[in-house]
Amino acid sequence: HVARHAYFERDGNDLYCAIRISVSQAILGTDLYVATLDGKKIKMKIPAGTQHGKMLRIKDEGVPVTGTKRVGDMYIKVLIDVPAKLGSRQRELMEEFMKLEAPSDSPKPVSLSSLGS
Repeated sequence: HVARHAYFERDGNDLYCAIRISVSQAILGTDLYVATLDGKKIKMKIPAGTQHGKMLRIKDEGVPVTGTKRVGDMYIKVLIDVPAKLGSRQRELMEEFMKLEAPSDSPKPVSLSSLGS
């Protein structure tokens, strides 16, 4: 029996966890460090345009496969933190961005079944 971990969940030899990043990190991309189960910090690239819920993989950072040299992988689910409040300069920049983006005021419906879980 293995005790539950505060951040990692195990599925076979693979580990799963989630991280939160900012809207700007998701849009522009960034490099950041994620902690592994054994406490190492591994540099990870968040690609520009990363969407909320995206799963990224780090090979060979899961749990060792008993009796082999193989190690499972670590999967990181990316959660994008949308700020509840903005400073005046942040708001000004986002309003400018919205003008450039010209979003529709009639968004196209999306099938719920296409969203998965």
